[in-house]
This record gives sequence, structure tokens and C-alpha cells, in this order.
Amino acid sequence: MKSDESKSLYDRACRSLATGVSTGFRRNVTPVPLYMERGAGPYFYDVDGNEWLDYGLAWGPLILGNNHPRLTEAVTQQMTRGYTFGAQHHGEIELAEKMIEVIPGAEQVIFSNTGSEAVQAALRMARGATEREKIIKFEGHYHGWQNNMLVSNHPSPDEFGTTVPDCGGQPPSEYALTLTCPWNDLDALGAMLDENRGEIAAVITEPILVNGGSCMPRDGYLAGLIDLCREHGAVSIFDEVITGFRIGLGGAREYFDLEPDLSIYAKAMAGGFSMSAVAGRKSVFDALVDGRTGHFGTYNGNPICVAAAIATIEALSEPGVYERMHTHGHAIREMIERAAGDRKLVTTGTGTAFHLHFGLDKPPASIREVMQADDETGTAFTANMQERGIYNLPGGRWYVGATHGEREIERVRVAIEASMAALRPISAPTEN
Repeated sequence: MKSDESKSLYDRACRSLATGVSTGFRRNVTPVPLYMERGAGPYFYDVDGNEWLDYGLAWGPLILGNNHPRLTEAVTQQMTRGYTFGAQHHGEIELAEKMIEVIPGAEQVIFSNTGSEAVQAALRMARGATEREKIIKFEGHYHGWQNNMLVSNHPSPDEFGTTVPDCGGQPPSEYALTLTCPWNDLDALGAMLDENRGEIAAVITEPILVNGGSCMPRDGYLAGLIDLCREHGAVSIFDEVITGFRIGLGGAREYFDLEPDLSIYAKAMAGGFSMSAVAGRKSVFDALVDGRTGHFGTYNGNPICVAAAIATIEALSEPGVYERMHTHGHAIREMIERAAGDRKLVTTGTGTAFHLHFGLDKPPASIREVMQADDETGTAFTANMQERGIYNLPGGRWYVGATHGEREIERVRVAIEASMAALRPISAPTEN
């Protein structure tokens, strides 16, 4: 794939835009950061004229693909009526009612603009409702870029069981109230709650660890987490920035038939527009209503993004949408596993969000097990797929959306088989 024009633009960007990109996550997706001209459905086209079949979906939001007619029409109509008002509008009521209708157990919602913001809003409400300060998160779980949550996402083995910052510029005082626990281990969570009895405001978790390898929760783990929170008077929070509106219309609540106190939504919620929300039990939101804490933001409930969210949820509500997405993703997972042949490889996750793990012979259950995978081979496979026009995210992550169909299945099958065959041959066992 040609990249001369992207390379030229990246060199130019580095002179004025720090790091050359707008978020550090995009810097190493491809050898040269790609510059896009346009998108259409499951494809986008870069400045060098390459067509890419997109299984990254803008890191998750483009669940309907680019230029979906219903979404484009809704946003265009709203733009003719106004960009933003700094006041209320009918759309925010409609969206709130629609979310309560489709999210099991949700009684009220609030809106913000990004997943990182919504996480902070949920934590503030939990603290306001419980009058406690400490938060428990889990190793490998990403909950946004703020200093209090950007900790222990990729800890080294000697850092397991501790809370450590992910980058510079994070003073220890800003994450001093954040405790880190191993995931998928109810005994460890119970012990941490006991050690901090009466001090934990909330326990926050990705219900499926998509950011750390699409690890699935063990049977009974999420239900046990909710029960432990209830027993200790802490607020249970599902961070569904990724899984919300992706693994089912009702997200992980529907998928696992569970109702935590709060759930956080973003990414797929508005189909590519910047929108996030917190939904859950009214008793937690009462901390806002009675003034124990507050929720603020100039762009909260922005009418254009609200229109996009309403249109996206309506499109996803059509019969058969999630069945088709999951069928598509599971077909790809089967292709990958079959093409691997004698190589050690497992896939983890669902049909709409999953990971590949070379070098493992069983699905990992935590970031500690994910870190034992053969990253070198995984990176080589992703590079081989990109040479064949398939756009994937780093770390073996795939997203499937409503825009992917039969044409894309055949194209990705050919790419998978060729990319697997192009990997370095499996080494024969060494004889003693």
C-alpha cells in the first residue's frame, strides 16, 4: 500500500501539531500515520488513493459505518435548526427516554461528550451518593485519560497488585484514592473491599475487558461483583464505553442479564459523533438532584450529537441487526482460527468486538494472561493484513459493525489466509 502522501503530511504535521497526531493512540496503528480523504460504509480512502476495508471503526464509534443515510439526514436536519443553544431542547428528552427504554434497569441518564468525561461524572455521583472517596478499578482496564483513572492499564509483572501511572505527568496525589485489583478474581475483590470497609465509593469495571484483550468474565464474576458492592454499600459501575450499543442494544446489561447501579456509554452510542452518557438507578442520580454533587459541561446534550445518537439507536433497533453483526464477527474468528493451522492462536470476545492472541492455547482471563501472548507474531499478522487493505487496530483488536456484509466477508477471508501464510514458518522442536 502506498503511503508517500501520508508520510509527507505527517512530516508537515509534526512541525506544528505536537506528536503529529491528535491522540497518542493513533500514532502507531500503521507504520506511517494515515491521512484519510473520505469514508463510505465499511471503507475509507486515504490521500494516497488506497481503499481500506475498515475493521477498526474509528476505535469503535462507527458502528453504522461512514455516511449512513439515516444518520446523515438526522444531523443535517438538526444543523439547519441550530448548532447548540446553551439551553434545553426536545431531543435530549427523546434520547433520555429512548435509552431508558432499551437499557435494562436504567431509570435516569445524564449526558456528556466523551467516555473519559462520563467516567468522571459517574465517579463523582458515586462519591456524592455514598459520601466516600476511594475507588476500586482493575488491572488492564482503561477508563479514560484523566490522572485518577489512567493507572495500571499495562502493568509489568513486578507492578501487579499495585496502582502505577501509565505515563509521566501523573502526580501520585491524583490517584492516591484509586485502588487496583486483579480482574476475574472475586476473592481478591472481596478481600480489598474488606480491607477498606466503609471507604469504597465505587467499583468500576469493563464488563468485557476489550481494552485489555477482549477477556470475557468468568461465569458468575460480574454478578458476584454487583453483589459484593451491594453488600459493602459501594456503587457498581459498568464502563460500557466500548460494549454499550455494540454487543447488544442494551449492552452488557442485556448480554449478561445484569443490572449494575450505573453504566457508562460513548463510542457506538452516536455513530461517530462525540456523545456519552451515564445511565442507572435513580437513587444514585439523586445526589445530583438534591445538590450533594453536580454535573456540568457547555456541550452536554449538544443537539447535533443528540440527533446522531437518536438516529443511531433507531437504526440499531431494527430487527436482526445484532444477529448479523455477531454472525459476521464469529465467521471471521473461525476463519482466523482455521487459517492458523498448527500455530497456537485463540480468539476472545464476542462477534462485534474481539481480539486475536498468538502463542496462547486457551482464552486469557486477565491482562496478566494477555501479556503472555506472542505480540511479535500478532503485530506481523496485522501488518500483513494492512498490506492487503484490511485496516485493524493494534494488539489484534477487531470491531464489526452493521455496515459489514457478505462482500466484506469474502475479501477478508482471502486476506486472512494470505496473511497467515506469509508469517514466519513455525519453528520445529529442537532435538536434544
